[in-house]
Amino acid sequence: MLKISRESEVNLINILIDQDVISGKDLPNIKKLSHEGEKSQLEAVFELKLTDEDKILDLLVKDQSLEIIDLSKIEASKELQKILPANYINMNFIAPFKIDPDGKTLHIAISDISKLSLMRNLKTITKKNIELHAAKVSQISEFIEKLLKDNKTTIKSIKEKNVKEEKEKKERTKTFDSDLADAGEVLEKPPEEEIEALENESEVIKFSTAVVAEAIKLGVSDIHIEPFRFSSRVRYRLDGMLSSQEKFNKFLHDNYGAVVTRFKIMGKLDIAERRLPQDGAIPFKIEGKVVDLRLSILPTATNERIVMRILNKDAGDISLEQLNFEETDLKNLRKAIHGTQGLVLVTGPTGSGKTTTLYSILKEVSKPHLNILTAEDPVEYELDGVGQVQIKDDIGYDFARALRSFLRQDPEIILVGEMRDKETVDIGLKAALTGHLVFSTLHTNDAPSTITRLQNMGTPDYLISAAVSLVLAQRLARKSCTECREPDPDVSPKALADFGFTVEQASRAKVQRGKGCPKCKDTGYKGRMGIYEILSVTKQIKEAILRKATTPELKKIALAEGFRTMQDMGRELILTGDLNFREYERVLSLEQ
Repeated sequence: MLKISRESEVNLINILIDQDVISGKDLPNIKKLSHEGEKSQLEAVFELKLTDEDKILDLLVKDQSLEIIDLSKIEASKELQKILPANYINMNFIAPFKIDPDGKTLHIAISDISKLSLMRNLKTITKKNIELHAAKVSQISEFIEKLLKDNKTTIKSIKEKNVKEEKEKKERTKTFDSDLADAGEVLEKPPEEEIEALENESEVIKFSTAVVAEAIKLGVSDIHIEPFRFSSRVRYRLDGMLSSQEKFNKFLHDNYGAVVTRFKIMGKLDIAERRLPQDGAIPFKIEGKVVDLRLSILPTATNERIVMRILNKDAGDISLEQLNFEETDLKNLRKAIHGTQGLVLVTGPTGSGKTTTLYSILKEVSKPHLNILTAEDPVEYELDGVGQVQIKDDIGYDFARALRSFLRQDPEIILVGEMRDKETVDIGLKAALTGHLVFSTLHTNDAPSTITRLQNMGTPDYLISAAVSLVLAQRLARKSCTECREPDPDVSPKALADFGFTVEQASRAKVQRGKGCPKCKDTGYKGRMGIYEILSVTKQIKEAILRKATTPELKKIALAEGFRTMQDMGRELILTGDLNFREYERVLSLEQ
């Protein structure tokens, strides 16, 4: 029976599919035979006669021109048993079978091309040059079993073996030491499975940790790591704006491939896959606090581009009162979310704070007598008393399928992370009509246009009219720094009048801006605040939906009933000094 790690098996089967040796249509039969016979999927491939070991070996030899080694004729010496940790050999399915007499080169047998990406890692761990050879899968499996028999090698013993060399290396390089004085560490598996400990002083690991640790300390929302032909850069998104971090760029460009591989290892992604986008998650620990990163890798013409979203674990601790709602809007919102049925939609572009608003709503409505279920992609914050489900598109578990399964779980309240298609919208609306309170998000410009968007998706007007109870549209704007505010000399009464201020307001308005100070890092902005508009679907709005009223018509009816737009709220924030005129222009001018 083959003893091969799950990761290595998946990589090998993917390579066979890429090389057209087996077809994706064969996978159901492979999985079925594997499950019924309690054997590996690779053994199922052989049993179905889809390919054999010789063909796999031939693929590797043709692709990489590696020398074939017959491991059945080689003894597993005690010296080899000490060269690599048992868990590393098992996990990566590699067979170290020979060390040159001079002790400088280690020979390793591999089964497929996915192992090529381990070269740098192996050099770091063993402190030797690596020479790869090709061998049959069964021979590698048997050799590993012999090699690890009575093996007592531990990470600790190998680390001690190289301690002198590592100390000398540490003295030679001071790169990023200041960044890591109190930086965090990646949360991995238990120590016996942790390879990172072996290469703890690696500059690439220090660099990767420093980039993430500094971003978390600064309160950054996204980290961008980008390759170009003659340069590379790290950018942080702080308060919605990207800024380059020049100090990281040179090291990044010199070691870009290694940095990408490091983040793939941290995110448990396929380090051999460089042609397709990949998504993962990284748990990161800093100063005793665990922070989750959402990792996205995108292949580009020059190299793979990395974007990491730092998930806001504090989102679930924010109450509705802290979200800057106007009193009447808050009253209308509370009326809708404390109802027994209906659909409440939160709309806005990516990064406008929709998730934070939804978590605040859930925190308020969560009670012991209510069954609350959420479908999220990803689950950003764990809420007590709420059943949270992670969407997994790669296995077909999307929002629509999750929503159908929720309806069989006897819920009172359902949250659907995003209504991406007509199917999800229709199920959500029907759920809202059958005694469920449904919360969800859409990407629309403002509250009235949300109704039109639902109509354009092909949703029947009677369903929209009957089910939707409230639409909340929002934006996030940078708040003017309170430490360095000063009158803005560039804003005239005429400019204010052009943006909808009355003549009286424009004449008495004392518009302010942040001059820039150490506290706001000379940007003039410190923190962000929400700007909202709330559309209650009243009887008049329902009637307008049924007669297919346009967005301007819906807005006109809403305004007559006291609807306050985001622009109205923005103008009030300008008058209080919290919102800079230019920030109003950037965030809201296109929505007029």
